[in-house]
Amino acid sequence: MKKILALLLALTMVFALAACGRQAATAPAEEPAPAQEETKQILVGMGNSDVPAGQRMSEILVYYGLDEAALANAGCITYGSNVKEVTTQVVEGSVSCGVIYGSDAISAGLTVVDTAKSDMHSPATYPAAVMKNSANPEAAQAFLDYLRSDEATAVFAEVRLAAMSDPLPVAEATETEHVDLYVFAAASMTETLTKIKSMYEALHPNVTLVYNFDSSGTLKTQIEEGAECDLFISAAPKQMNQLDVSKAGTDANPDGLDFVLEGTRINLVGNTVVLAVPEGNPDNITSFDQLAELLKAVQG
Repeated sequence: MKKILALLLALTMVFALAACGRQAATAPAEEPAPAQEETKQILVGMGNSDVPAGQRMSEILVYYGLDEAALANAGCITYGSNVKEVTTQVVEGSVSCGVIYGSDAISAGLTVVDTAKSDMHSPATYPAAVMKNSANPEAAQAFLDYLRSDEATAVFAEVRLAAMSDPLPVAEATETEHVDLYVFAAASMTETLTKIKSMYEALHPNVTLVYNFDSSGTLKTQIEEGAECDLFISAAPKQMNQLDVSKAGTDANPDGLDFVLEGTRINLVGNTVVLAVPEGNPDNITSFDQLAELLKAVQG
C-alpha cells in the first residue's frame, strides 16, 4: 500500500513539473526596458575677451538672454586666445561648432551654417592707423594707402572682407633706403595680408613687411608696452580706441593713451560673424537660433 502511495505521489510531481515547463514555455518574454536617450554635450568654441570675434559672440549670447559664465562653468564653452585657435578647433572637430569671422571660415574651407544678423552684435569693423611712435611713418602710410587700392581690396574680397574706404591708386615706390615695416594685424587677416605682402614688396623692393598676427587685445597690449609697431590693424574699434587720444576721457580710453598718429586712422574693411561646424556637422548644429535653444536647455 505504501509503495502504491509513493508511486502516486511521484507521478503527481512529474505531471506538476511538466505543466510548469509548458506554462513557462508559452509565457511571453518580458520586453527589455527602453534605453534612455543620452543627451549629447554641445561644446561651442569662441574667442576670449581679448578677441574681437569672442567679444561679438559674448554680445550674441546676451542677445539670446544666455549667461556666458554659467555656460562656461557647465562645460559648454571653450575659449581660444585668437580667432585662428577657434578655427582650428572647428577644423579638428574638437568642438560642436565655432563662432568665428566669415573670412576665417572661407580660408579654412569650413561649412558655415548661419551668419549673425547685424542687430545681434556690434559691427565687425577693422580700423587701421599709423602709430605715433613709428620709425617709418611715411612708409607706413604708403602701405596703408596700398591696402585701399583695387589690387588689395580684390584680395580682401576673396574672403568677403568688404572695403570700407574709398579706393586709392597705387603709388610709385619712393623709398631710397631699406625699410623694415612692422605691421601688427588681427589674426583673421593672416591669409590676406600674407598674399598682399608679396604683391607690395614686388612694387616696393626696398620695403620688407614684418607681420605680427595675434588677437587685437594682445597686439594692443604689446604696443602699449613699447613694442616696435608702425601700423596697427585691429579687428574691432575697441582696441584702437584704447590707443587713440581722441577718445581720451571716455570709457573707450579712460587712461588717455596716445599712440595713434593723428589723421591716419581709417576703417579699412568689414567682416561677418558666422557659425561654422566641423566636417559632416556631427552634432547637427543648424543656426544661431537652434544653438541658443540647446544652450538654454543646459542653462535651465
